[in-house]
Amino acid sequence: MRLTAKFLGVFCDARVIAKGEAAGLKLVAQSADPNFVRGTYEPPIQQAIAANLAPGDAFFDIGANIGFFCLIAARRVGPRGQVYAFEPVPRNAAAVAESARLSGFDTIRVFAEAAGATTGRGQLLLAHHIGGATLASAGAPPDMNGRLEVSIVTIDDAIAHRGLRPPSLVKIDVEGAEIDVLGGMTETLRKYRPKVIYEVDDATREGLDRKARKIAELLTAAGYALKPLPASYGNGGWRVEHVLAQPVGA
Repeated sequence: MRLTAKFLGVFCDARVIAKGEAAGLKLVAQSADPNFVRGTYEPPIQQAIAANLAPGDAFFDIGANIGFFCLIAARRVGPRGQVYAFEPVPRNAAAVAESARLSGFDTIRVFAEAAGATTGRGQLLLAHHIGGATLASAGAPPDMNGRLEVSIVTIDDAIAHRGLRPPSLVKIDVEGAEIDVLGGMTETLRKYRPKVIYEVDDATREGLDRKARKIAELLTAAGYALKPLPASYGNGGWRVEHVLAQPVGA
């Protein structure tokens, strides 16, 4: 993406990440969770990304937020690899691009748009939480803070029409729009068989289980086996789970 003066204020808060898989890299932290800069944000996801990428691989970060996991992936895939970040919140997308520049990665390519079930335009519902925005098709976030019309692209279309390298690993964190994203990458799952790390979250156990069942049905029908990852958060408050989906027989 092209960075403009509109986002210059974003870049005043670049920090060096203290520990973890991204230790020593520079991140434009904005007002994000301080655990990003500490390097303690979602350790099981950090470890799963590092363990499931090799030099030369391609990584798709769907819902990249400010790019913390993009940095980990870029370090792991090296100069022959590629990282594609899809992040529809303009301020966040600008932060991903600037963090990549500051950390010396020219392998991170940022798309300031949402991934979804169909290519076109749609409504993004913004949230006070920096990573809480979601497509209107997924329902309103609990801390909704406005809306924005955004471009939406399917991952199948992005690969077919933009010359993107097929993914080795896909990370999906889209605040309830996981089914939309997966529905727009059925050909990618069938043809390229990437591993997928995805987040499911909800205010209630019942809501989380309902979302998880829909995703599990889609992925198992596509020939994937699901492995829950260790918990990144406690059981109190908002419920969050992460899963690694691997193609059967791979």
